[in-house]
Amino acid sequence: MSQHTHTDELFNLDLIHKYDKAGPRYTSYPTAPMFHSGIAADAYGESLKRAADNDAPLSLYMHIPFCDTVCYYCGCNKVVTKQRQRATQYVDTLLKEIDLLADAIGNKRTVSQLHWGGGTPTFLNETQIRTLVGRLRERFNFADDENGEFGIEIDPRECNADTVRILREVGFNRMSMGVQDFDPIVQKAVNRIQSKQETLEVLQQARARFPIHQY
Repeated sequence: MSQHTHTDELFNLDLIHKYDKAGPRYTSYPTAPMFHSGIAADAYGESLKRAADNDAPLSLYMHIPFCDTVCYYCGCNKVVTKQRQRATQYVDTLLKEIDLLADAIGNKRTVSQLHWGGGTPTFLNETQIRTLVGRLRERFNFADDENGEFGIEIDPRECNADTVRILREVGFNRMSMGVQDFDPIVQKAVNRIQSKQETLEVLQQARARFPIHQY
């Protein structure tokens, strides 16, 4: 009969060893292995041409990598900094990419889905948020509010009533709110100190301004 320790009861060591290696995140699509040095500019250009000829609704994703603090559990592509000005050049680059993408695809296809992820998208200030959304809506044909899904990831520590108001004004109609745990011990362990009160305040603001979707 094999000997089992208390640790064996808490953790399956075979599974830990099996998955103790890097892999694509389930939140990423296309998944990480799809991006490699073999995809050159001409291959990307051909992909955009095929996208331009497609009549299906279009989904757009915009990555905002900046975070004020690091959450230890996070595996996302991020830049941890308290220097807000570092986002300036990144926003300028995104504006150029929006134009390049729109020039290649055109505005024939309706954008039915938009998602901003991160990082912490609300790391950006009001002007930057309005500028980016404004350029997207100027260059692409967006579905109306009732038929489109326009979402953004929210860190309640980086969001208040004014932020929620601005997001709704520019056209977002969905918010994904990050809540890992309200246990202070867990929060300290993962470096995500976030009170229940501040989380509920943002939730209440979102409920007041954002449409309630029934599924």
